[in-house]
Amino acid sequence: MSTCEINERQAKAALEERAKLITEIRSIEGDNKLSQAEKRERVERIDRDVIRLEAEARDAVERGEREREVRALAANVGGLVMPRGGSGLPGDPDAWRSLLPSGNEFRTLVAEGSPGAGGYAVPSITADKYVEHLRAASVFLRVPGINVHRFEGGSFVLPNLTSSTTPGVVAEGAVIPEGTANFAGLTFNPVKYADLYRASNEVLDDAAFEMRNLIAGVMVRNIATQVDKDAFQGTGTASLSGLTKAGMGTAVNLTTGNTVVKWDHIIDGFSDIEAAGAVPGVIWASPDMGKALRKERENATTGGYLAGQVTDPVTKAGLGLPIYISANLPVRTVIVADPTRIHIGVRSDVRVAVSEDFGFDKDLTAFRATYRVAGLAVDTPAALQVVKASAS
Repeated sequence: MSTCEINERQAKAALEERAKLITEIRSIEGDNKLSQAEKRERVERIDRDVIRLEAEARDAVERGEREREVRALAANVGGLVMPRGGSGLPGDPDAWRSLLPSGNEFRTLVAEGSPGAGGYAVPSITADKYVEHLRAASVFLRVPGINVHRFEGGSFVLPNLTSSTTPGVVAEGAVIPEGTANFAGLTFNPVKYADLYRASNEVLDDAAFEMRNLIAGVMVRNIATQVDKDAFQGTGTASLSGLTKAGMGTAVNLTTGNTVVKWDHIIDGFSDIEAAGAVPGVIWASPDMGKALRKERENATTGGYLAGQVTDPVTKAGLGLPIYISANLPVRTVIVADPTRIHIGVRSDVRVAVSEDFGFDKDLTAFRATYRVAGLAVDTPAALQVVKASAS
């Protein structure tokens, strides 16, 4: 039996018992053998039980509604559930807990009387929806072809062939010389990204919209944004090694006066990637360079767009490659790459955990989101051309 069914049965039993007591009250009120004082005393005693049963039924209904909300939320975020306590047997109400288990387990630590601190969520009249923050899509992971390696343990090594001897012409009957192959290892060490929120009772109880969805979305969005930023700009110290870090790819720094990356520079990078035996598959650009590339024309400003006519997908592709714009790239930067030569390790997906022990004396709950990814590596630096325009 599911938790929802248990709550429904409890509510039904309480209401049935309440109905019996109401019938008894009516019987007392119609009994002419009892004095008014006796009737009042008996009715008041029974009425207290009626109020108690009403509260029990209401609580059971509300628990069922929260359980349904939570199951719907878990389905929206991929059906993730966390077993917590209980025997694990069917029918045990503690055998299943959702990603965000109940209404009691998310409370934003704010004051209802302070709009800037969250009070906008709980005025007397408000909309039943919230204006969701713009979700930052991962421009890095959106590109098809990037190698995502899932692994167990503390770290893993991806063997990488760095060089081998060149075969030559061998005469008939002559000894064939033995070849050699040299390997290196791309080592992936996981780093953890985490987000933490504290919560109190009042706001979620009084909010007109679904605050649990909002906080779950905010935590996942925050982690995705930071991982995307580090994938491009990470230093490798307590973060990923980003694609623009020295040594990850081939840096092409344009000379003074070349303040804009042009299609000529992209074509050079395209050719260099092909020369390394790789196949260009994507163009990443910072917003300033993305604008310049998309608007570059034949004959200065009078001809057609070099990336294609306006009726073509000029904002999406150039040289047959998809163009992705990301504010997480450094300014004046364009990356041309073969995405199949890029590797990232994933130790564990985003996990959301809830603790009611945190801030117990203040009636607080903690929500935590974590994500463990392991290093970013490029197996052929020439397959990643990082073109940087001059600042002047």
